[in-house]
Amino acid sequence: MMIQKFLSIEKDLVDNQSTRKASSSPVPLRIGKNTMVGFDDHLIQIMSMLTTDESDRRIIPIVGMGGIGKTNLATNVFNNPFIIEKFDIRAWFVVSQECTGKQILLGLLHQIINTTNRNELEMNDDDELGEKLHKTLFGRKYFIVMDDMWDITAWEIVKRFLPDNNNGSRILVTTRLLKLAVDLGSCTPYELNLLDEAQSWDLLREKVFPEGRCPVEVEEIGRNIAKKCRGLPLALVVIGGLLAKSKTEDWKYVEEDVTSAVNNEDDELCMKVISLSYSHLPIYLKPCFLYLAVFPHDFDIKMSRLVRLWVAEGFVRQCGPKSLEEIGEEYLKDLIDRNLILVSKRGISGEVKTCHIHDLLSDLCRREAQKDNFLVLSKLDNNKASLDMQRIRRLSINNCHWKNVTLAASIRSFLTFFSMNLSTYSARRSPLLRVLDVVDRYPIDEILQLINSRYVSCTGLISMSSSSILSRLWCLQTLVVGGDLTLPIVIWQMPQLRHVQARRISLPDPPSRGKKITVLKNLQTLSIVKDFKCTEEVTKRIPNLKKLGIVCPTVGSYSLSNLGFFHKLESLSLALSGTLGRRNMVFPSSLKKLVLSECKIPWEDMSIVGSLPNLEVLKLRSNAAVGQKWISNEGEFARLKCLLIHECELEIWESDNTHFPCLEQIHLGTVSLKQIPSDFAEILPLQVIDLYRCKNSLLTSVKEVSEERENLGYDALQIRSSVFALLRISVQRGINLALGNGRSRDPYAVVRMSKQILKTRVVRKTVNPEWHDDLTVAVLDPSQPVSVTVYDKNMFSADEKMGDAEFDIRPFVQAFKMHPNALPNGTITTRILPSSSNCLSEESFIFWKDDNLMQDMCLGLRNIESGQVKLQLRWIDIPGYEEF
Repeated sequence: MMIQKFLSIEKDLVDNQSTRKASSSPVPLRIGKNTMVGFDDHLIQIMSMLTTDESDRRIIPIVGMGGIGKTNLATNVFNNPFIIEKFDIRAWFVVSQECTGKQILLGLLHQIINTTNRNELEMNDDDELGEKLHKTLFGRKYFIVMDDMWDITAWEIVKRFLPDNNNGSRILVTTRLLKLAVDLGSCTPYELNLLDEAQSWDLLREKVFPEGRCPVEVEEIGRNIAKKCRGLPLALVVIGGLLAKSKTEDWKYVEEDVTSAVNNEDDELCMKVISLSYSHLPIYLKPCFLYLAVFPHDFDIKMSRLVRLWVAEGFVRQCGPKSLEEIGEEYLKDLIDRNLILVSKRGISGEVKTCHIHDLLSDLCRREAQKDNFLVLSKLDNNKASLDMQRIRRLSINNCHWKNVTLAASIRSFLTFFSMNLSTYSARRSPLLRVLDVVDRYPIDEILQLINSRYVSCTGLISMSSSSILSRLWCLQTLVVGGDLTLPIVIWQMPQLRHVQARRISLPDPPSRGKKITVLKNLQTLSIVKDFKCTEEVTKRIPNLKKLGIVCPTVGSYSLSNLGFFHKLESLSLALSGTLGRRNMVFPSSLKKLVLSECKIPWEDMSIVGSLPNLEVLKLRSNAAVGQKWISNEGEFARLKCLLIHECELEIWESDNTHFPCLEQIHLGTVSLKQIPSDFAEILPLQVIDLYRCKNSLLTSVKEVSEERENLGYDALQIRSSVFALLRISVQRGINLALGNGRSRDPYAVVRMSKQILKTRVVRKTVNPEWHDDLTVAVLDPSQPVSVTVYDKNMFSADEKMGDAEFDIRPFVQAFKMHPNALPNGTITTRILPSSSNCLSEESFIFWKDDNLMQDMCLGLRNIESGQVKLQLRWIDIPGYEEF
C-alpha cells in the first residue's frame, strides 16, 4: 500500500516540478536510475522511514562500506517528487573528514536562505550562524541530508541548532561507521549490504547496454566480470563504463583481472573512494588493517588466528585488566563496524568466527602495505627466488610454490598459504624471525634457532618429540603443530605462552614444589592433550585456560573432577574410553561449549550438565550418553542454544518447553528416537532441526511440531532430513585437455552425483582452462561416487566429450567422523595415493583448514589421450558439524 502511495504521488508530481516551494534547496546531481538496480527496496524503506506518522524530529543513518551506494541512495531519496512535496525545506551537505562547525552551518544556510551577500554570513561566528539556522528552520518541516559523516563531533556541533518542531522533520545521515550511526540515536541504523550476483549482473548490464539487450556471445563473460566485482555497486559502475567503450572481443582481457581494471579506470576513482576509510583509521588500527594483506584473495580468515598474529606482531596494546586477545577482538569489531572487514561466519551467539575483505580493500591493503616496506607479497615461480630481501620485514607467499627459500637477517615474519619445500630453509639466517606460519613440513632442528619467535605454526604432518625442543624459545606465545607434540618440563617455566595446539599433546607433570613456581597466567588454549592429568597443582599453574581438549583412554586416576577448578574455561572437549561417573562430572560454571565423546554418561546424570548456567552449545557424540530414556527437568539448560546428539543410545525423550527455553538448533543423527517432545512447538527461539539416519516416525514428529508452531503463530521450523551433507566441489582448473584434432577448445566441466547435474562456465580457446567455479551437491548417500566429465562447447553441433573421471567421497566422510574440529589449522588427516582403483593422478590430501575439512585432488581423465582436472572438496553443512 505504501509503495503504491509513493508511486502514484510521484507520477502526479513529476510533471509539476516548476511548482516547487520557493524555499526548496538546490539539489545534488541526480544519478541515473541505472545505478539503482537492486536498491528499489532500500529506496522504499528509507522513504517510509522519512514519512512515518511520528511527529518528533528523527535521525536516520544509512551505513555501509565505501562505494556501496549510500550517497546514491540518499540522492535518489532527496530528489524523489514525493519527498520534495512532503517537506517545506530541504538541504544537503557533504561532511568531509576535516570539516569545521562553521563550514557545516554556512553550507546549510547557503542552501536554505536567500542571500545576495555571502560574505556577510561568513563574518558571523558559529553561534550567530547557528541562531540564524535555528530561526530559519523554526516552525517548518525540514529534511536535511548530512552525507559522508566521519565523526560524531560534526553532529554535536549542528544538532543544537536544529529545532524539534514536532512536525515530522527528518535528518538523513550517510556514514561508513556503524558505531557513529548507533551513537546518533533516534533510529536503528539502516545497513546496506553488497549486491548478490543477479543484482550485480543487472546493474552492469544496464550500465553497458542502457538501450538494449546484452549480446548472447558476451553474456557469460559479462556475468563473470559482474561476479568478480563482489557486489560493490561503485566497482560495477566503473567497470561498466570501461566495457561500454570497449570492443566486446576485448572483454576477456578485462575478465582476467577485474580488480586491476576497476582500480585503473576513471583516474583510480574506486581506490580514492575506498582509501578514505583507511585514512580515517586511528593510528593503532592501521597496522592491523594492513596485515590483512598477508592473506590471499577470497580467503576466509579465522578470527582467532588473525588476533593471535596481531598479538605476536605487537599491534595490540595492553589496556586495563583485559587480555590481549580480548582487546584484539575489540580491534576486529572496530574494523568490522567501519566496514573494512566483512563477516563470513558467526557462531551461535553472534561472535565472529571467520571474516574476509572485499577484493578492492585487499588491493588497498597490499598497495599501502608495500609503500612503507610494511609487507612484501611474493609472486615468484619455482625457478625464481632472487627477490632482494635486505630491507624486507614481513614476507607472505600465498599464490605459488617456492623452492630454495633464502631469507635475509631482516625478516621478522614469514607466512605461506600453500605447500612448499622448506627442507633447505635456514632459520640461522633470520634470527630475528618472530612469526613463522607455514602449511607444510618444517625442519624441526631449525625451530631451535628461532629464539625470538612469538608465533610458530607448522601444520604439515610433523611431530616434535625432543624433550628440549622448546627450551630456547622463551618469547613463544603461540605454538601450532599438525602432528604430535611432546612438551618438555620447561614448558611450566614459559610465562609468555598463550596457545598450544597439536593433534596430540603429551604434557609432563609440573616440577616439584621445591622449585620456583611459575604461573602460566597467559595460557588460554591447550588442545588436544593426551592422558591429561588434571591435578590440583596443574589447575593452579594454568588458571586462565579458556579452551581445553582432552583425550584419555580411561577415566583412571586422571583427577578429572578437578576440571571444576578452571574457573575461566569456556570450551571443553572430552573424549574417554570408559564411563564418566557422577564423581568425575564436575565442570566449571563458566563453560559455554561442551563436547563429549565415549563418556557413557547415563541420561539421568545429564542433569549435572544441564545445571551449567552459561552452557550454550552441547555436543554428545559416539556413546557420550547411554540409556533408553532421557527425562529433562525444569530449570536445566537455561541458556542452551545448540544441542547435538549423534550415535548415542536414546529412544524416549520427555521434556517440555520450559526445559530448553533458549534452544535454537537441534541436530540428531543415528539415534533410535521415535519422536521429539511435542511441547518443543512452544520454544519460541527454535529454528532448525537436522535429522540424519533417523526413523521416519521421528521425521513425522518433527513435522507435526512445526505445524503446531504455525498454528500458534510462530515461524515454521527449518527441517533438514536424509541429506548427509552439502558438499562444495570447487572445480579449479583443467590441465592439457586434448581431443587430438588440433582445434582450439572451449571446455567446460559437468559434475554428477546421483541425479544431480551441475556445470561450470565455458572457458574459450584454451586447453588449460581456469574455471574456479564452486558447485554444491546434496550428499544423499556417501557410497555413491561423484563423476566429472569435460566437454568441448560447440556452437553448431553436439558438444564433444573430452574425457571423464570419478572419485569416492567415503575417505572424506571417514575423515569427518574423526571429529577434526579440534585440530590445528592446516593439519593433514589423510593421504590417498593414486592406484588402479581410483582416478587420482597424484597424491590427494584431506586436511583441516579455516574451520572446515577439505580435500585437494587431481583427477586423470579417462577415455582421452591426455588431460587432468584439479578439484577441492569442502563440507558446507553437516548437521552439528559447525564450530559454534
